[in-house]
Amino acid sequence: MIWIAIIISGLFTFLTRFAFIGGLSGRQLPPSVRSLLAYVTTAVLTALIASDVLIIDHQFNVTENPQVPALIIAGIVALLFRNIVLTIAVGLLALWVSRHMIFI
Repeated sequence: MIWIAIIISGLFTFLTRFAFIGGLSGRQLPPSVRSLLAYVTTAVLTALIASDVLIIDHQFNVTENPQVPALIIAGIVALLFRNIVLTIAVGLLALWVSRHMIFI
């Protein structure tokens, strides 16, 4: 029974992805669609990061969450310097300080 469910879900996943890719092969997307697709990566990463940072133990938590100050500091560094390595380093340092020195 489990193998049937795995095969059906695999076929469904393949067909839904192939329908989009195969249906558009040889065609150009309209410029409006292409410009909107540029924001997909940002939207997906924002949703993943926000849910990982703001939800702890299945509860929305901002006030007692050591990740929130680190996120804000890393965001400011990213906006000011536009350097991914510096942003990651400062964010990790801010998270360590926040976890071990502020939210004990």
